[in-house]
Amino acid sequence: MIRKLYLLPALFVFMSCTGCKGDPIDPPSTTKIDTTTTIREIQETGAYSTLYKPQSGYVGDPMPYYNADDNSYYIFFLQDWRNGAPTDHPIYSTKTTDYATFQGFSQVIPTGVAGSQETMLGTGSFIKDASGKMYGFYTGHNGSLYPAEKVMLATSTDMRTFIKVPSFTFEAPDGYDKNNFRDPCVYYDPTRSAYVMLVSTIKNGKGTLARYTSGDLMNWSLISPLTDFNSDTDILECPDIFQIGNKWYLVFSRINRDQHRKTFYRIADSPDGPWKICEDASGHHETFDGLYLYAAKTASDGNTRYLSGWCSTGQTVNGKNELDWAGSLITHKLVQQPNGCLYPAIPEAVDNKFNKVLDFAKIKSQGNVSGEKGSYTIASQNGRSYAMFNRNTVPVKISMKIDASQSDNFGFSFGAGGDMSEVYSVDFDLTSTNHWSTPAIFMNKESNFATGSYINELNFTPLIVPENKIFNVKIIIEKSICVVYVNNNVAFTNRIYKMNQNPWTIFSDKGTIRITDMNINKIP
Repeated sequence: MIRKLYLLPALFVFMSCTGCKGDPIDPPSTTKIDTTTTIREIQETGAYSTLYKPQSGYVGDPMPYYNADDNSYYIFFLQDWRNGAPTDHPIYSTKTTDYATFQGFSQVIPTGVAGSQETMLGTGSFIKDASGKMYGFYTGHNGSLYPAEKVMLATSTDMRTFIKVPSFTFEAPDGYDKNNFRDPCVYYDPTRSAYVMLVSTIKNGKGTLARYTSGDLMNWSLISPLTDFNSDTDILECPDIFQIGNKWYLVFSRINRDQHRKTFYRIADSPDGPWKICEDASGHHETFDGLYLYAAKTASDGNTRYLSGWCSTGQTVNGKNELDWAGSLITHKLVQQPNGCLYPAIPEAVDNKFNKVLDFAKIKSQGNVSGEKGSYTIASQNGRSYAMFNRNTVPVKISMKIDASQSDNFGFSFGAGGDMSEVYSVDFDLTSTNHWSTPAIFMNKESNFATGSYINELNFTPLIVPENKIFNVKIIIEKSICVVYVNNNVAFTNRIYKMNQNPWTIFSDKGTIRITDMNINKIP
């Protein structure tokens, strides 16, 4: 995948209002808590630690690889400098053992000179042969050339120093779109006893995965493409294919002008398909997250598989229904269900990393709100009722159990405070009466103007509603990124700039919710 647009994060400036309504607040704690509600303006800079981003630049299109020699995951990615240089997207790498902490930041494959086929590098994949030699397949992109894209190769014996192999370069064969021929994914296919390469392209006006086979990773022969995905996508970017048990999975990121861009998956009994959307009693499952997990690919140590993509720096889509390209690394653990479906869950090391208890307090409420010390009842009363909590100035994990057996609509608002004239709400809709016709979590920008209230939907993902309507929620917050995990089967990533270091709320819009076991933890 190649970047199409650069936009810098928006900067939000808000007026403050510190009037409180509907108290009492929680009793004073042993730690001094900031109970003010003035909205802060935050200029975000620097690196991320848990949701990885380097000190300078941004993470684009991860290409994860598990290296058994040192029990580490190497995250190769397109480094997005955003510096206006004539070349961009060299391939960099960092590594991790658990997706909670990361080590190193170095270039492994540079771009070519301006005007060359490698003016920009695009996505690919990394694989070792039996001798331990690593092959890094990637895309060379120059929109001023024809073909605009070619598949290229660099090799390494130490996973740090890669040597390009110019003689390997090849372009799309006749019948395939030569300007859209990218994102090579190479894997070993035991059904063929050979390597197979998938390449994202277009054939007969339809998104297609061209396929090649090889016995030595150097000489490739074209075979029949994969075309049946039950998808109307323009092109299937950043494909990934893998096997768990007796099931095969195909992951791809779809560009679709009606539904923006997301990462999807399909399931089959064979790497040749037919590929189907996974379904269970709660409905069909074809995505892992909302719009803010894109270009995701996987890696596994043989026991656990992780899905890594990027969260855009943009907060709203542009005129092409696309979010800004690149941002921070987002990783979910994938858990296979008995029926074969894959559910996203929080990686254990990320969950455990936030293990120091952080004091908090309810600093304001509106409507029918009762309780204290992490147990609250919130009942909607002629509209929204909410409990507001103090701002968090460091990365945190917020966890709680929500009993929604008497509610159909509740959620969290971030960037709360002041006069509440603008908030960003993560809204749980347990009904099927919304315009997506399925229970879902939405991220909405909610604004109140003199003439009324306005809700702008920015993101959504389907929600699995258990029969007892009890939700165990964990929210990881680092700077402007918020990742919500629900019942170890739903993940929902968002970029919310106003969230950083401002108060937040739990609300009910319909019925009564009961919150228990609420805790806020930080990194020691």
